[in-house]
Amino acid sequence: MCDAVEGAPSWEELRQALERARAADAGLEQFGAKAHQYRWAPPAALTEVEGFEREIGTRLPEDYRAFLLQAGNGGAGPFYGLFSLEQVREAWPVESERMPQIAPQIQRWDPQGPDNWKRGCIPIGGQGCTYFTCLMVAGPDRGRVFYLEYEGAWIFFPRETTFLSWYSRWLREVIGGYDTGWFATRLDGDEAALRRHYAQASEEDERLLAITSMEKFPALSEETKRFLTGAIGERAAIPDARPLLKLAHRASLAFYHRFLDERWELGAHEAVLGELVYSLYHVVPERTDLAKRWRDRVLDALPDLPPEAYGSTLTILLQCGDVKLEQVAFLLDKAVGDTKNKVLVQLGRFPDADIRLWLPLLRQREDLELLSAALGSVPRTGDVQLREVLMEVQRDFSAGVELPLHGDLKDPKERERYADCRQKYDIYHAACSAWQDAFHEAIDPAVEGIPRPYRLGMAYHDMHDLGMDRPPPPGGIPLHPLVALAVWEERGRSPSTAYDWKRDLERTKRLKLRLCQSTVRAWDEEERRVTLRWPDSHLPPAPYYYDLRDWSAIGRMSALRDLAITEICVEDFSFLARCKELRTLSLRNTNFTDCRMLLELPKLRTMDLSLCRLTYTEALEELQGVDIRR
Repeated sequence: MCDAVEGAPSWEELRQALERARAADAGLEQFGAKAHQYRWAPPAALTEVEGFEREIGTRLPEDYRAFLLQAGNGGAGPFYGLFSLEQVREAWPVESERMPQIAPQIQRWDPQGPDNWKRGCIPIGGQGCTYFTCLMVAGPDRGRVFYLEYEGAWIFFPRETTFLSWYSRWLREVIGGYDTGWFATRLDGDEAALRRHYAQASEEDERLLAITSMEKFPALSEETKRFLTGAIGERAAIPDARPLLKLAHRASLAFYHRFLDERWELGAHEAVLGELVYSLYHVVPERTDLAKRWRDRVLDALPDLPPEAYGSTLTILLQCGDVKLEQVAFLLDKAVGDTKNKVLVQLGRFPDADIRLWLPLLRQREDLELLSAALGSVPRTGDVQLREVLMEVQRDFSAGVELPLHGDLKDPKERERYADCRQKYDIYHAACSAWQDAFHEAIDPAVEGIPRPYRLGMAYHDMHDLGMDRPPPPGGIPLHPLVALAVWEERGRSPSTAYDWKRDLERTKRLKLRLCQSTVRAWDEEERRVTLRWPDSHLPPAPYYYDLRDWSAIGRMSALRDLAITEICVEDFSFLARCKELRTLSLRNTNFTDCRMLLELPKLRTMDLSLCRLTYTEALEELQGVDIRR
């Protein structure tokens, strides 16, 4: 067993460094720290390491091998930590007898083809998603750590040439309080070391790297801030300044503004627009202030900008909050192709978006990509004309109700046919979704001071599994999923036959429809939407079927005496006319409006209509002896 590695810290020094790292990040704020919590797994047995080496056909690099035996078989490490040998074992064939294809000069790899392009290395840690920390175990770079995106989109070799030098640097940077989110993609060293590296470097790439590596420091000294204003200020004419903007902002807010102003004056308008969008999301906390600072300059330059810059331009103007659609709508006529579609999507986000811009686009059938973009961006409004146009789209693309099974996609004609069917399928369902949005805006408009009732939905895969994405059967009886959930909760079971459903509906005396943990899978407070749970694990017996918009099953509850529906948007309240036995009714914070419906309930005694937007309230005066809460 190896006790020490030449030139590396002793294992006791490494353990002490790990303890200091844990103390420095006691709140586990560093990226991935909550996963490993700065603790090593128990060391591996020598037999386990040797067995693994036999499997991959080569001896592990000495310092990594010693780490497994002396420190831990996985655990604390950069990103989400180090893998155990058990986690490494199933990754990919090492093929150590063949020359590796990955090397420091390669930044990405096209993985197409049968060749094992990952040979010669093993994954030793996870970085999240499809990104891994790997170790070369064969070839001229044996012993080096590198980073890999599983599909070859990104390959990066830190400058450390051994596992332990890379690992020790990580501990050192955690102890120093540095940001390790992009660990080892930046240069090693403190502020003074990076300033020296900048002064000594002869190549521009190295000088830029010395600047951007300073992002890892949690705070910057005044000397470094002065250095940054000088070094970044010299680069006002570079093609893309995004890598420098965070540091420019940290050096001085006034300098950050001056730097972008100078770039704009140099004529780099398109680049600056992209840099402003980057700043909105990654640099400045005061987004609206930044956008308003640039609003007038951006509007003045708008007619002369290339279409490629429209996306950035509209993002900035939208952030201002006071730019009108009429000021930017002309961009739609200047844009072409996919740019036109993207512009349309952003125009739909303006608060004063007018559907008159969208109606001609929804009626045309020559450009189906543009039609799709129009369906996806049309403003939410309950306008009758919009609903009629959306119904026209549904009728014209009704053949796309279901996506046909595709044939041999190796056949170009079959691929073309399937793509055409897929496009019509997407258009039909987008039109259905847009119509539903418009319908709900009509029946449940926003009213200041009254919270909107929740709009109910279900996960698409749930709807598919329950047959809710197919046309209703002829003569079928609809069941709203929330009603079915309430019946299940009341009786502790779901009716198994059509006879049971009919009997249980007719016997129900009390129905409380509520949104809670047992009925809701997910909440979206901002949109006032909820995703319902399954009412059952199987389809209801024929002729019953689930329908998310039809509440008429409540009208089949002929014995119903107490009904409570709270904070829910109901598509149609006409079922109330059939509930002749109702004594108690609560429609608190629903979209119920027409009080004339209540005259159909002769036995009603108590009613809660609070937080409802009521119409025809004079009908309430005719309800003698009814206790009404409004």
